[in-house]
Amino acid sequence: MINKSDFIPIARALVSSPTAPFHEKFAIQYVQEYARSRPELCMHQDQNGNILLNYNGTRSKRHPRLILTAHLDHPGLIFHEQITTTRLQFGLYGGVIPALLKNTGVRIYNTALPKNQRALRGRIVRVDIGRKHRTLATVETTHPITYFPSSPGTFATWDLPAWRLRGNRLHALACDDLVGASVGLTFLDQLLIKKVPTRAGLLLTRAEEVGFIGTLAALKKNYLDSEALYINIECSSVKAGAQMGVGPIIRVGDRMSIFNPEVTAALAACAEELQTQSSFRYQRKLMDSGSCEATPMVHQGLQTGAVALPLGNYHNIGENSLKPEQIAVSDALHLVDLFVYLVQRKGGALGALKQGRETLTLSLDKRFKSYLPLLEKTTPLTR
Repeated sequence: MINKSDFIPIARALVSSPTAPFHEKFAIQYVQEYARSRPELCMHQDQNGNILLNYNGTRSKRHPRLILTAHLDHPGLIFHEQITTTRLQFGLYGGVIPALLKNTGVRIYNTALPKNQRALRGRIVRVDIGRKHRTLATVETTHPITYFPSSPGTFATWDLPAWRLRGNRLHALACDDLVGASVGLTFLDQLLIKKVPTRAGLLLTRAEEVGFIGTLAALKKNYLDSEALYINIECSSVKAGAQMGVGPIIRVGDRMSIFNPEVTAALAACAEELQTQSSFRYQRKLMDSGSCEATPMVHQGLQTGAVALPLGNYHNIGENSLKPEQIAVSDALHLVDLFVYLVQRKGGALGALKQGRETLTLSLDKRFKSYLPLLEKTTPLTR
C-alpha cells in the first residue's frame, strides 16, 4: 500500500477548496498549482473548463492511454437575487433533501476574490420550490455583504468542517468527489515517483452534480480520445450495500446503466491478484442508488469502467440535518494501489483486458467440454 503521507497532503489541499456546481474555480486553481509543480505532466483545459492531465512515461503508443476521471463540484447554493443588504436568495444545485436545509448554516464565497477569502457566514431562514422545480433558499447573513453578489460568481457551501481526519476516517464537507479527484492526483504522483513506462491521464470535470454537464460538453465537443480506456472514480453511498473500510468498490454499473464488462473484468482480475500478494481488499457492487459519469461515457461508446469509495452521509444527508461526508482513508489508498498495479503489470491495462477475456474464454470452454458428452447423451430424441 502507498504511504498515507503520499495521499493526505494532496487530499487535504483539494478537499478544503470550496466548490459548487459551475463554481469549481478554487478546486481548479489547486489542480493548476499541482500541475505547475510537476512539469513532467501535460495539462490541457478545454473551452468549458474541464482539465486533462497527461502522464507520458513512454513514447510507445502500442497500448491505449488509461484515463481516470473524477469531478470537482459538490452540491451547493448559487446566488439568485439580493433581497436586502443581509438577505440573499440562492438556488439549490445538486441532490440534497430540501427539508434538511431550513436553519442550516452556510458559508458564502465570491469567485472574484482570492481563494483564501474569509467566507461570509449566514443561515437559511426559508426554503421554497421555485420555477422549474428549482429549490430556492433564503439566507440571512451575519453581516451586510461587502461586494455586489453575482451569478455566476457568488455561491455558498454548508457550514460544515472542510477537513477532519480521525484515525482511518476522513470527515469532510465534500468527499464527493474531491477525494476521488485526490486519488487520481495521487495516482499520477506515484507514476512520476516510480517512473512507470506507461501512458496515463486524469480527466477532472465540472458540474457533474446537476447531470454530468462538464462530461457531456467534453463528449459532444469531441474533447476525449475515443481510443483510450477510461475508469470513473466516484464516492458512492454505503446505502447501496457497500461498507467503509472493507476496500474500494469495483462498480459494475449504476442506476442508469451497466459499464464496459471487459474493463470491469480487468479491474477485478487485478484486484484478485493484488489480494493474494498483500493486505489489499476490495468490493464488487452495482451501486445503483445514484448515477456517475461512466454512464454518458459508455453511452458515447467509450471503453469505460468505474470504481467507487464507500461514502457515509452521501451529499451531507444525515438523519435529521446536514452532516460531513465520511470515507475510510484505507479505501482511498487501496484504490491508488489498484490503479498503479493495473498499469505496472505485464501488458498494462490492455494486458489486463486481454487476460480477463482469455480467462473467461478458458473457463467457459472448460465447462462446456466437461459436460458436452453428458449433454449429448441425455438429449431427448424427437420424431
